Order: sequence, then structure tokens, then C-alpha cells
Amino acid sequence: MRAKIVPQKKVSFDFDETLEFKPIMEYARELIDRGIEVWIVTSRFGNDELYKRFFHTSTNVDLTNRDLWEVANNLGIPEERVHFTNKDNKWHFIKDKGFIWHLDDDYEENKLILKHCAPTKAIGAFNNPKWKWKCEKILKKAEI
Repeated sequence: MRAKIVPQKKVSFDFDETLEFKPIMEYARELIDRGIEVWIVTSRFGNDELYKRFFHTSTNVDLTNRDLWEVANNLGIPEERVHFTNKDNKWHFIKDKGFIWHLDDDYEENKLILKHCAPTKAIGAFNNPKWKWKCEKILKKAEI
């Protein structure tokens, strides 16, 4: 008799103005403790060369992303679950990757995710006191 394979639930968080905040960080930790696969999908640049090319500059800005890596390490999010879009729209990465939802403060990013990435849901984190309730509601629907 074969064991039934249950697909891993997978969600993503923007970093700046979202996962950098303690209540959202705590929620991400809770999700990880519940066995949900947590990703960081950020518009940031992953390195100086990409930044310099994008902005047509030779100025070295020393992009270490130290704050992001500190949060990822503290939460136990492995490096392979952190994606830098280098200012590309996030939906290009999120589409067809099996994410249940993406939490972001950027209205335009969320709008594009909703438009291009069904069934992935986009949840606004900016000025939205019900963000966690919405995340949980969508996770519960994914269990059905």
C-alpha cells in the first residue's frame, strides 16, 4: 500500500515594508513551525553588477542585503527560498510555482499577481489590519 503524497503548502512574502516587520516575521515563523514552505520574493537586487546594469552606473553600492539575510537565517528560510527579482515584476517568478498566496505592501505587485498568477492569491500588507485573517482563510481553503 502506497502512502498518499500530500503536496507541500507554499507561500511567499515580500521583504521591504512586509516581512521586515516583527508581527509579520512572527507569523512567518508560525507558518514554518506548521510545516508550510515560506519564501521571500523581493524586488531588491541580488548583487551590485545587476544594480549597476539596471541603473547604468559604475558606482558600487555594496549590496549585501544583510538585513534580509539576517531575517531569513533567524526564521530558518534557506537561501534557495529567497528570490531577488532585480526590479522585475514579482509575478514573473511567482507564476506556476505553486504558491498559495503572496503577502506584499505594493498594490501594483499584488494587482499583477492576481491578474497573471491564478490560483495564487495576493494579499495586501499595507494599511490592512486583516492581512493575517486573509492569509489564514486562504490557507484553510487550500486544505479542502
